[in-house]
Amino acid sequence: MSRCCVITGKKALRGNLVSHANNKTNHFFLPNARKIRLKSKILGKTVMFMVSARGLRTLDKYGGLDAYLQKKTRRRLHEELHPLKRALMKKLKVSSDL
Repeated sequence: MSRCCVITGKKALRGNLVSHANNKTNHFFLPNARKIRLKSKILGKTVMFMVSARGLRTLDKYGGLDAYLQKKTRRRLHEELHPLKRALMKKLKVSSDL
């Protein structure tokens, strides 16, 4: 699994480290992504994803994983989140029909 944030889409960047003598060395700049367990209150289960520190702040801003999935369109979500959003919307539709 590559180090890619499923919330923000941040990936590794390639560039150069440049010394004072202007020597250039190849370098990969990795995002601060970690495997994080996220709890979905509506679905009642825990899922594990690679999320960066910025992604966690984004989830806090939206009010959690469930609110984030509800507000974002499927097109704007990472493909790993599509099944989770589908299950969430199905659960909300069933509960609203009752």
